[in-house]
Amino acid sequence: MPTPPVAVLIRGSVTNAAATVRAVRADTSYTPRTVYLVLDAPPAEALNQAAAVRGEPLLLFLDAGLCPLHSDWLTRLVARLDRPTVGAAVGTLATSAGKLAGLLVRRDTFDLLGGFDADRHPDAGFVEDFLARLIGLGSEYVAAAGVEFLAGSAQLNRAG
Repeated sequence: MPTPPVAVLIRGSVTNAAATVRAVRADTSYTPRTVYLVLDAPPAEALNQAAAVRGEPLLLFLDAGLCPLHSDWLTRLVARLDRPTVGAAVGTLATSAGKLAGLLVRRDTFDLLGGFDADRHPDAGFVEDFLARLIGLGSEYVAAAGVEFLAGSAQLNRAG
């Protein structure tokens, strides 16, 4: 079975986004993937607009300033979408147990839910709202074991 293409949408400040792009390109064994920067605000609407023009069947949303710890991180995320009941997969921050970092979702699921709710959650909470609406549809999201990210100064030092 061929690996589906992934659009990696990175949103945040130029400096942090550049570090994340370098880290994703250097520390990701999964292909095919294409990295895009989303630098406009407010974040929910900017991500929706960026996703709307992408044709890849999988969409990955990452905050700028994140750096994957292992090169197989994207392979692990994609593998979690192998069951039809799983609508999304997430990673976590290595320094904050259980804190979500990164959201991988099928394009058709993202479109079915109308993307992020930019009216109610333009700047924050839009990922959590999206996941709640996903669950409301009878789907689930899962954390992918071994998919961890560093954030902030620790990742900037590593990725530089």
